[in-house]
Amino acid sequence: MTTALSSPPVLPEHVKKPMEEEFKKTIESINAFIEKIQKQFDAVKEKITKLPAKGDNARREEIKSELAEIREKQAELKKSRKAVYEQLDALNESIRKKVSVVKGFQSKIPYRSTEEVDDRIAELERKIEAGVRIVEEKKMLQEISLLKRNRLSFEDIDQQQTEIDRERAIYDELKKNIDDSEAKKLSDRYEQLDAEFKEIHGDQTKQREARNKLYDERTRLKGLLDEEYNKLRTLRDEHRKNNDEYYAFVRKLREYKKEQEQLRKVQEENEKRQEAAKQELELASLPAFENEIALCDNLVIFLESFTSSGAKSDTISGGNVNEIENAFEGMVIKKRDDDVFFAGGNKKKQNKNKEPAAKENKKSDALKLPLATMENFFDIKVTVPTKISEIPATIQKLKERKEYFIKEQPKVTEANKKKAEERIQALLKAEEEENKEEES
Repeated sequence: MTTALSSPPVLPEHVKKPMEEEFKKTIESINAFIEKIQKQFDAVKEKITKLPAKGDNARREEIKSELAEIREKQAELKKSRKAVYEQLDALNESIRKKVSVVKGFQSKIPYRSTEEVDDRIAELERKIEAGVRIVEEKKMLQEISLLKRNRLSFEDIDQQQTEIDRERAIYDELKKNIDDSEAKKLSDRYEQLDAEFKEIHGDQTKQREARNKLYDERTRLKGLLDEEYNKLRTLRDEHRKNNDEYYAFVRKLREYKKEQEQLRKVQEENEKRQEAAKQELELASLPAFENEIALCDNLVIFLESFTSSGAKSDTISGGNVNEIENAFEGMVIKKRDDDVFFAGGNKKKQNKNKEPAAKENKKSDALKLPLATMENFFDIKVTVPTKISEIPATIQKLKERKEYFIKEQPKVTEANKKKAEERIQALLKAEEEENKEEES
């Protein structure tokens, strides 16, 4: 079982490959502008430091104090003359009202005195006596009537004017009796100090305006510097963030390639294990005890060679297990010149020079077998014969073992196949659990 390959990482659209040269040029441009603004800012700061110190307000405070004293003296002087001033105020108010009445009456009638009214009446009467048209005469009579009625009002106005003149004379007389020299002196001093105070205040205002102008320029340049520094920080942060995301993508891409390589190796290993499991299953499906059955046949043939020849050396040396196991059915093992070989069913006679040795071996019942042959007996769990007389019983035992192997062959073959399948299932399960752990 193989793990599904994950898709390769994709570079986000907003992430660009770092352009260090372009970034450096932008940073240099911003730094150059910052340097320019910084020079202007330093120049303004220097101007501020060279501004004259705030003027000494001692004189200004002295003037304010003296002005306050003058106002207090003027108030006391006015208080001491309160009765006279109240009388003057009353006369002034009375005169104002009478003048208002006179002006109001004069605005309605275009005559200034009773004499002017009498002259106008006499003029109209002469015209009537001289003769005029009826319409004009009627108008003149109406005007004469109106003038005669208003003449009484003119008499009141004359009386009002007389009162006005009288009150003005009283007002002027009271005014003369007031000593204004002290008040005038205080007033002149007040005006002098007030002018000086305004001059000092004007100079201080100009200095303050110049200072505030420099402060405003400093604030403006400071704002530009802050803006450029913020722009610089933002640019660096965005560049750093872009680099982090880009190189994170590069790392993911490397990890992806590494993962693909690991998965490829795992897949190859899985394929090898599957192939090995397949071969194991094929081998397990082969009939069981094939080697044991063939070994029984070969050992029987090997032992029968002793009984069929009638004379055999009690010591067999140089026996080859592979030759024994590969012996063909119907062949017997012969000994010639210390070499084991297979011959046909018709045995050849031994050389004449070896007949004495064969006769001597017949006399001995001992049987000595090569170690490899003995191990073959051990493999099939049959007792190794040590005497020639034990060969028939051993052959019978070999035939019984062969029958046992043939009888048990289907069951053992099925058991081997089942075990192989269980091992394969366990292997697949282990691979699946391993893949789950890797995915988690």
